[in-house]
Amino acid sequence: MKNKKLYLILGVLFLSLISCRKYEEPIKIGVNDWPPCELWYIAEKQGYFEDTKVEIIRFSTWADNLTAFYLGKTDIVSSSYFNTLYYDKKGEDAKMILTADIIKGADGLVVKNYIENLKDLKGKKIAVELGTDEHFLLHKALEKIGLKEEEVTIIPATSKEGMEKFILGEVDACLTYEPFMTRAAQKGGGRVTLTTTDLPDYVIDVLLARNEVLEKRKKDYSNLIRAWYKAQKFVDENPEEAYKIMSSKENMSSEEFKLFYESFKMYSIDENKEIFASEKFKEKLMEMDNFLFENDLISERVEVEKIYTDEIIIDIGEEKNE
Repeated sequence: MKNKKLYLILGVLFLSLISCRKYEEPIKIGVNDWPPCELWYIAEKQGYFEDTKVEIIRFSTWADNLTAFYLGKTDIVSSSYFNTLYYDKKGEDAKMILTADIIKGADGLVVKNYIENLKDLKGKKIAVELGTDEHFLLHKALEKIGLKEEEVTIIPATSKEGMEKFILGEVDACLTYEPFMTRAAQKGGGRVTLTTTDLPDYVIDVLLARNEVLEKRKKDYSNLIRAWYKAQKFVDENPEEAYKIMSSKENMSSEEFKLFYESFKMYSIDENKEIFASEKFKEKLMEMDNFLFENDLISERVEVEKIYTDEIIIDIGEEKNE
C-alpha cells in the first residue's frame, strides 16, 4: 500500500514537472520582406515574447519561407487563405491561428488601353502565375466580367514576368500585384481595372502554426500573438523609431516603408473571433478549395474545418476581458 501511494505521489510530481517545464528549443519564426513580418523584430527588441524563446529566421523570398515551414524547419509563418489550402497535405500539418492583415487594392487586373470594354478580353492573352492567390483572383475577375477561363488564353508567368510580358506587348492583360501592377500600367500603355478592392475578402494574410508544435506549446503561441499586437501598438505610439527598425530590414527609407506599412489593415482579436465564427469565412475557404480541386491544383479536397483554430485568440481575448 505504501509503495502504491509513493508511486502515485511520484506520478503526480512528474506530471506537474512536465506541465511546468520550459522548452529549451526556441519557436522558429520564418520571415521575408513584407511589412507585417517586420513586427516580429519590434517584438524581439522590446522583449514582448516574455519567457518564450524565439528565433527569427529570415528568407530571401516568401516562397523559400513557406517551403521551409512545410519542411518543418520553422514553426510559424505568414501565409494566406488560398495558400493554406494549396499547401495542405504537401508537408507538415498546419493551422491558421490568426487572420493577420489585408492590403486592399494591391493585387489587380491590368489591361491594355485598346481594350475599352473588359468583355473584349474574350480570346485575349492574360498572364498570371498559376496556383497562386493571383490565379484565383483572375478567376473571380473573369467571373465578375462575365467570362470563363476557357474564353481567354492564360499565359503562365510569375507576377514580375507578367508585368514584363505586358510591357513588351506579348499579352493583352496581366493579373499581378504591387509594385508590378502600377509599373505594368504606366510602362505598358495600360490601366488598372479590377483589384482586391472590387473583390474583397479573398487575398488575406494569416499566421500559420505547425500542428506538431502548436499541440505541445499553446502557451508559447499565445505569447507570440500577444507580442504581435504589442508590436503594432508600439508602431502606433513610436512611429519614427519603429519605422527606422523595420525599414532597415528591407533596404527602404523610413518614409517609403511607412507608406507601405500604413496601406495594411491589421485585424484585431475581436475581428478574428468574428471571422473564425462566421459562415462567410468557411464559404470563402470552400470556394477556394473548389477552385483548386477543379483546376487539378490539389489531388483531394481539403477539410476546411481542420485548417484553422480559434483557441489562441480566445485564450488572449479572455485575458483581455478579465
